[in-house]
Amino acid sequence: MSESQKVLIADSSKLARTLTEKLVKKIRPYTDVFSVETVGQAIKTLKNNRVDLIISALRLPDDDGTVICEYVRENHHYLPVIIVSGDVDKRLKDRVLSSDVTDYIDKAAGQKGLEIFLRGLLRPDDQINGNILYIEDSAVVAHATKKLLQNHNLDITHTLSVTDAKAIIPDKASAYDGFELVLTDYYLKNNETALEILDYVRNDLGLDKIEMPFVIMTGDENTENQKQILHLGANDLIGKPVNQEALVKKIKFQIRFTQFHREKADLKNETAT
Repeated sequence: MSESQKVLIADSSKLARTLTEKLVKKIRPYTDVFSVETVGQAIKTLKNNRVDLIISALRLPDDDGTVICEYVRENHHYLPVIIVSGDVDKRLKDRVLSSDVTDYIDKAAGQKGLEIFLRGLLRPDDQINGNILYIEDSAVVAHATKKLLQNHNLDITHTLSVTDAKAIIPDKASAYDGFELVLTDYYLKNNETALEILDYVRNDLGLDKIEMPFVIMTGDENTENQKQILHLGANDLIGKPVNQEALVKKIKFQIRFTQFHREKADLKNETAT
């Protein structure tokens, strides 16, 4: 049985927390919700529990909600942190919005606006499909992984090396239009590593963690090394030997969020024109 979605809600208002929790469970009835009112309580919850999504007010009694985001980026794999605030426009104007925040929702949008936003983020896994660029130099491993992911409605383009992968996505447009996630083993043929394709996509093509998520498979259990990979731009890691259910869950979670972000960006561009 797959694990339920886990959402952390941080708000000083008990009413706001209750309304948001009801909304989350309306969209995903079996979601586990952690409800807290301070930054300190949120960080304590994160230390002791797996969390898939954070929804926080900007202002909390003991500190700014962005402090939760800073903690997440330093200590956890990349997970969405949504800030709900009444002064988003002012912070945008003053250029003081934290880059650690995944996205912002203006309180003026109300519960209906929040519901539309969360429906995109909390879509069930069986409604998620997408295109994956998969880099793996072992034919046996690649065959098994491709079969697994294809059985979950995911389209796979497999390549053996970083060099071959770069040829498939020679520019930003080909990467963005062709794929919604890169899945790669850490160690590859010809002494290549996942960090090379990660650097290429992040720096040469200019696609960030939301625009092109990376899930990297690694047998390295060293926590500091894992943090370094995440710091360099990976969204998530999967240990070896690979747990198939965990792999599918991680991939679909990243694709879900990327698709939502892209749809949101496309709608904004259409409105602007």
